[in-house]
Amino acid sequence: MKKIFFYIMFAVAGLSLQSCLHDDDEIFDKSAAERINEAVANAKEVLTSSQEGWVMHYYAGREYAYGGLNLAMKFTDGKVQMYNETATNKDGSYKSVVSTYKITRDQGPVLAFDTYNDLLHIYGDPAGSGAPTHVDGWEADYEFVIMNISEDQNTITLKGKKFNNTIVLERLTRPVAEYFDAATKMAESLTNAGILAYTVGDKRAKFYPGSSEYSVKYVDDNGEVASLTVPYTSTDKGLLFNEPIELFGDTLKGINAKDTATVNNVLTANAIVASNDESKTFSLSHDLSDIFQAGNWYLALSNMGEVAGPGLQSFIDGCMESEGEDVNYCYIGTYQGYYGFCFLSGGKYKGVATFAVDAPINEPDVITFDFNGYDSNTFGFSNGEYYADKCNFEDAYTPFLSTFKLSTDDVNNPTVMTLTDQNNAKNVIKLVKDPVLYPGKH
Repeated sequence: MKKIFFYIMFAVAGLSLQSCLHDDDEIFDKSAAERINEAVANAKEVLTSSQEGWVMHYYAGREYAYGGLNLAMKFTDGKVQMYNETATNKDGSYKSVVSTYKITRDQGPVLAFDTYNDLLHIYGDPAGSGAPTHVDGWEADYEFVIMNISEDQNTITLKGKKFNNTIVLERLTRPVAEYFDAATKMAESLTNAGILAYTVGDKRAKFYPGSSEYSVKYVDDNGEVASLTVPYTSTDKGLLFNEPIELFGDTLKGINAKDTATVNNVLTANAIVASNDESKTFSLSHDLSDIFQAGNWYLALSNMGEVAGPGLQSFIDGCMESEGEDVNYCYIGTYQGYYGFCFLSGGKYKGVATFAVDAPINEPDVITFDFNGYDSNTFGFSNGEYYADKCNFEDAYTPFLSTFKLSTDDVNNPTVMTLTDQNNAKNVIKLVKDPVLYPGKH
């Protein structure tokens, strides 16, 4: 999963700078070289002016393929103290490394981190841990063209020299650790909230959260289902998109949590709004397919019906005959990041048959499951695969590999979800919200 990038490591007012070396000097009061020299001096002055430093919303991969994370930087004359939100010391504090930087002149000022810094250069190092390419590592830059400094000098827009991703430096107004901690809680709050709906009139888009990107689906003006991927980094107010997106005539730069409250150290938002316009609001999706995916739904033999029932029984019998184990529980949901048919057998052996899920945005009560392999582990095999080979696990999950119409007892507080197979009317399965221990006995 490409989001592994997130966890590989330790934990000029109105200035717009474009190529000006070939400008006709006669139309300016100063030569191109003089103007670039002034821009370089101004960039250095702005960078060193922030007492708390800057947060860099950093992206790796061509066209942001590997998502984003936050770096923090405090600039002095020629030195930069850098932090990485994923890099911590043994005591939990954020690790920092001091290295050098310079601002050079090219066809505009260039910010270059010119000595190796573990917290940044590892992403462009072909020897970087887990790097997906042998030449460019995580395809990430450490030299940036300074494209723009905002009028209030609180935002600096950069572009990577090699991979061309837009990178934003945001002036910090609080200590680095406070910002990182707040940004982490904001990201957890918003992504854990689940699938978000954005509605304009009769048009609606759904935002499906990932660890550093949203997948967005909507119906376009031609009635076709369209999609886009929106990488983001976290802020102390919410999530910042790598670039603004346009939806139904609206410009959205990110998602902010508003009116937040912390209960048992968990941050929740009473309102979710566009970061650039609080009048543009998001809501949690109430589509049955989204409610279903958001939770774990448990199996009981008496609820499985005439098609899925024998399959579950075969699995239960196989576990006892092959391993001498009782099946403790089975559910459709998530285990350690895997979504699919999950089980616990013998009190300690957990496994998953993972599902690829299709939930059409224009059919809110329809969901399709396809087999997507088994869970994996460091030993090169999985319990899912082992139990399929030894205990008839495949018999239990195969009846779920179809397209189902969903219904529930209460859309506002569902406790039962009924799946009716659209390809086999005899395959009707009821799943329940409350855990069921020893499904073969219920």
